[in-house]
Parts: sequence; C-alpha cells; structure tokens
Amino acid sequence: MQVSEIVSNFAANHRPKTIDNINTIKKLELELIMKRIGLSLMMILTCVMAFAQEEVVDYLQVGKTLKFQGKKFELKWCQHPIEAYYLQEWLPKGETFDNYEQMLTVSLAFTEVLTVRDAVEAKVQELEERKKSDKCCNYLVYERDGEYVLDFLVSDGADGKLNCVEVDIHHYKPVTVNGKKAVQLNFYSRRAYGDDIIPFLESLKDKKEDWITELTQMKIVCKMK
Repeated sequence: MQVSEIVSNFAANHRPKTIDNINTIKKLELELIMKRIGLSLMMILTCVMAFAQEEVVDYLQVGKTLKFQGKKFELKWCQHPIEAYYLQEWLPKGETFDNYEQMLTVSLAFTEVLTVRDAVEAKVQELEERKKSDKCCNYLVYERDGEYVLDFLVSDGADGKLNCVEVDIHHYKPVTVNGKKAVQLNFYSRRAYGDDIIPFLESLKDKKEDWITELTQMKIVCKMK
C-alpha cells in the first residue's frame, strides 16, 4: 500500500526555545487528554471517562451543537480537570468515541508563559517520535498572523495491516478570555477503517483544503462565566 508522502521541514528548522517550556506543555497535553494520536488505547480511556461522567457541560459556552461540512455535531464529552484547562468534544449523531468517523474538539489552556508556537512545537516533537513506529505518520505546519495549523496523519494496525487511519487538522490561536491570556485549539478529526482506508487516503488531496479553510474560519469564541 502506498500513502501519499507529506513533506515538512518545520521540525528541522524550528527547534524548541527551552526544554522546560516543552516539557511543561507536553506534560499538560498528555495529562489532560490532548494527546489523541494513540488511537486504540486513548479511545478506550476516553470512553471510560465519558461513561463515568454524569453530565456533559458546555464550559466554554460555544454551543452544545456545532456545524461542520454541512453536518451537525453534538457535544458528547467535556473535561475540566484543573482551573486552567478545558476540553470539549462533539460527534455527529449516532457516532461513538470508540468507532467515530468525524469529531470536533475545542480546548482552552490559560497560560501567561507558554505560547501558541510552544504548543505546536510540542505536538511536532510528539509526531516525530511517533514516526519511529507509525510509517504513515506525517505532518505539515502552516503559520499566519500568529495562528498555526498543524495537519497530520496517523494510523493504527497490526501484523503489517492497517486497521484505521486518522487525519487531524489542528488550529492553534492565542486568545484572551475574561482578561486572561490563553491558547485555544480547535480541531477536526476524520477517520477511515478497513476497506475504506485506501479510497479515503486517495480523496484527501481534494478534501483537506476545504477542511482547513472551514475550520480556520469557524467563529468559535470561548466564554467563561
């Protein structure tokens, strides 16, 4: 099977400013469920937490329904483990976290120290590490006016066979909420399984530009009570 190769020089040309900054945000990302690329294990953990949660709360006040690519997404999961961090996820009706095809996520991390670029660089390092075991893993990074888009592909499989591929479009931007600085991450995740993988990969060239354009133009404004 051949996968279209995505070429990126970002990791080579943009190294982290300080190890302390990167370690801090990577720890935050791992501990607070921002790490979505461990497909099988992380989805199981997410489901366990989702079932354990009694109420899904729209902490960020962005709406219990969102529309993307002409489809309505419903708020299905939220997380507010510490005062400075919020995470919410939306799925189309009828889809579940263990076998979804599409997902929207919005997270907000309040910080006076870490920048949007720090967050992107941490994710890039994570993807570089994943490349060692995931031959499909690759990414592109775009920057404009202080906002970043990280477009990446990951996969899950066994015995040389792909079971699932996932494309994630991450849109990072600096925001101010109630007078406090924060990093907001909006992202769209799209998956294909089994026999649908090859057609899905072949269609990405025509679809991803639309996904990126629509995601970056979404008017998602986080508000806090």
